[in-house]
Amino acid sequence: MDVKPRVTSKASKALPLSEKMKQLESQNKPKYSDKEIQCIADLKTLYLDTIKLDVELQESIHKMEKAFESKHDEIFDKRLKLLEHFKKQNQGGDATKEDGMANFWLKVLKASYTEFISKKDEKILVYLKDIRARLYNEPTAKFVIEFHFEPNVFFTDSILTKTYYLNCLPDATDPFSYDGAEIVKCEGCKINWNQLEKEKNKKALPSFFDFFDPPNLPDNNDDPIYADINAILQNDFELGFYLKERVIPKAILFFTGEISDSVSSDSETDDDDDEEDQTKDDEIHGAVGGN
Repeated sequence: MDVKPRVTSKASKALPLSEKMKQLESQNKPKYSDKEIQCIADLKTLYLDTIKLDVELQESIHKMEKAFESKHDEIFDKRLKLLEHFKKQNQGGDATKEDGMANFWLKVLKASYTEFISKKDEKILVYLKDIRARLYNEPTAKFVIEFHFEPNVFFTDSILTKTYYLNCLPDATDPFSYDGAEIVKCEGCKINWNQLEKEKNKKALPSFFDFFDPPNLPDNNDDPIYADINAILQNDFELGFYLKERVIPKAILFFTGEISDSVSSDSETDDDDDEEDQTKDDEIHGAVGGN
């Protein structure tokens, strides 16, 4: 689904269509004749019909995505079983090896998530066993990113969620600004940290888990922190869409390094590691080709 992440301001309001038409007439009177202005108005009315058709198309695409969700889940269930089987057969794998299969999702996130993942975060993310996206049409269009964790000593939750709300309708006061469905709001979730972790988190150091506690956009766009919060949320919306559309379905390609449209937040990676990864990728391709 073609979704444009965008932060919308509660304070900013567009001019009504009638006012815009008056402005058009006043601004263009010297340039266009009365008949030309009328023709422009008629053409814009036709464009409104195009927008209505695009809204129907976006709604149909979203419903089709939802209809195929269960089929995607069947594939992702098999992926989860493969990873769990690997850990079981290899006695959990080499958990000390950061880029090993035992830490599949940790490596995927480090290869795709451009924000800060600390060493402490890594110790928690080794328990991450799956990431899924859930789509909803009613009562409002939205998608939820689910992070599934194995039991661990850090928090009691088995699933952490991030919800992104979609607007599929044009603004009634400014329909010409419509450019397809857009993400307009996001909500995180409460993390039930164990008591020791609560004490550690009081230091408020940057963390991957800040992702689950997004800031609220001030109602007034004149607020001194409005621009900063707006930028944070814009980045958040883009990340949510990116996780849903690319990271979750293409996780294995992020793991092997075959997708490199985002860089790891770990600046300690060196050229030797890159060469080693390339050798592994060549071995993988050879194994696939030989089957």
